[in-house]
Amino acid sequence: MSDLSEKAGSYNFNDIGKGGEELKRLQLQASASIDLEISMLTNKGLKKGDKILDLACGPGFITRQLAKNDPTADITGMDLNLELLEFARSEAKRNSLNSINFIHGDVYEPPLKDNQFDFIYARLLFQHLKEPKKALDAIYRLLKPGGRICIFDVDDDWLSLYPEPSGFKTFTETVGEIQSRKGGNRKIGRQLGFLVESSGFKNVAVDVQTISSRDIGMKAFLDITLGFKSRMLSEKDLVKSKKTLSETESLIANPKAWAFVGVFIAIGIREKKV
Repeated sequence: MSDLSEKAGSYNFNDIGKGGEELKRLQLQASASIDLEISMLTNKGLKKGDKILDLACGPGFITRQLAKNDPTADITGMDLNLELLEFARSEAKRNSLNSINFIHGDVYEPPLKDNQFDFIYARLLFQHLKEPKKALDAIYRLLKPGGRICIFDVDDDWLSLYPEPSGFKTFTETVGEIQSRKGGNRKIGRQLGFLVESSGFKNVAVDVQTISSRDIGMKAFLDITLGFKSRMLSEKDLVKSKKTLSETESLIANPKAWAFVGVFIAIGIREKKV
């Protein structure tokens, strides 16, 4: 396994260049509920003029939205993938958001000075990490005393479709096992509170935000929640899952179908010095 793959955990960087499909998925994922997400960050302590770090910023969709939302903010986006960072820089420049600082680095050993950020956002990162505690220790050091961490991630036991396609639970369990072998955790959501508190953060709280297919549309919901899963499967597993995926796709044309996902949002504060 390459050094990049080791640090990336269960995220497959090899998908990035295949027809731009992963970029499209990431963009859809970011744009589907962006207003809700920005409102959530404000409720979790993000303030005007904050110095913000967007961890694993990828192509910078959320980073740019943070800059548009608050032109007074000092924003850094950090990612491990150079191709995604180049895309993020070019899009920021195209949108005249030249104040964003995009840097190359990994969450375990970020090339940044300690005690400098007011707010650090980790969006759908922790499900891929082999060593989440090590990542949280690094995040703690980067925050100013009184600074906040906000983690936004998933737990597959909070994903449901109705009518439920045959074999759907087996499909999600198979993907979870594959991701686990690669160092990831599809059920990280329930562990976030424990992990954040174990890293020394204070005033830790965890909420679950429910997003449904009626909020963003069934097609977008399935693209976001199942697109990554399908790409995790081998050809053999895809053949086994053909009926499940076909029944799942048919929900798009069913006006009475529903789908739900629970997104876990964990926050914590680095204690101020007395």
